[in-house]
Amino acid sequence: MIVLWILILAASLFGLIKSADYFTEYSEKIGLLLGMSSFIVGATIVAVGTSLPELVSSLFALGAGTTEFVADNIIGSNIANALLILGIAGVVAKKGLKMTTSLIDVDLPFFFMSMAAFGYFALDAAISTTEGIALLLFFVIFVIYNIKSEPEISDKDEMRDIKKNNPIKHNAKSLLKYIGIIIASIGVLALSAKYLIDSILMLSELLNISSSTLTITVVAFGTSLPEILTSVAAVRRGNHGMAIGNVLGSNTFNLLLIAGIPALITPLAIAPATFAIGLPFLVIATFIAIFVMFDNRIRPWEGVGMLFFYLVFIGKITGLM
Repeated sequence: MIVLWILILAASLFGLIKSADYFTEYSEKIGLLLGMSSFIVGATIVAVGTSLPELVSSLFALGAGTTEFVADNIIGSNIANALLILGIAGVVAKKGLKMTTSLIDVDLPFFFMSMAAFGYFALDAAISTTEGIALLLFFVIFVIYNIKSEPEISDKDEMRDIKKNNPIKHNAKSLLKYIGIIIASIGVLALSAKYLIDSILMLSELLNISSSTLTITVVAFGTSLPEILTSVAAVRRGNHGMAIGNVLGSNTFNLLLIAGIPALITPLAIAPATFAIGLPFLVIATFIAIFVMFDNRIRPWEGVGMLFFYLVFIGKITGLM
């Protein structure tokens, strides 16, 4: 039985990797085809797609009657996004992860405000239906603001290089093809994430591991794999704006949309360990990310520092530290 679930886990990971790679490639092509900036592509299209595993897994958890799973998954994923993903991206970009868009004026404020709103609502160790509605209204404001405030590309050479490395055909047939591939990749992404979480939860039961601790660490890491893969792939293509926009947009989406929708169905409880350790680390991770990004560059040594703080979080939440 354990071997079977390990095989399902491996297959799910493979599905996540391939679908995330296709989603990144073709979302970039559509963004370029439509004349969008790399940052907006990362903060909207990619963020929506890579947040689907969190939404699917959260709705699945509600069906199983485990409301604590939602907050565990969101908080764990956002900490992984802010520290692990940005840290890895900063290290992979050997000369530093450069921000060539007006981050401070666009998504960075929402990155902070979404954490503040979620954190405030979670002070009573629960997210009520009313608070879920408030989070969704804030999400609508975020999307509208993002669309109306598309930043200017400050580095034309970056966009020229991206277009050179990712040639696209400017016709309706190609656009429909790209959209079809993206839709298919999102479907595989969500399905793979579902079976990834099923296999991890089943393995945790067979191996007698705490479900809450496993969710905020292993499951959250698993649902953050698309963000890791898309960000690393974007950095390797020289598209730093997408890598950063992916993290900022995804964290905002998680806190507002992925928490808001399940809260409409039923109030969400927050497990004691998540409240005592996870929530404070979410605040810490957000401030660390904002601090290192404030000069529009994440240097390799800052990336290493972020990875260190993520290991501290893992050590604390698992009781190893």
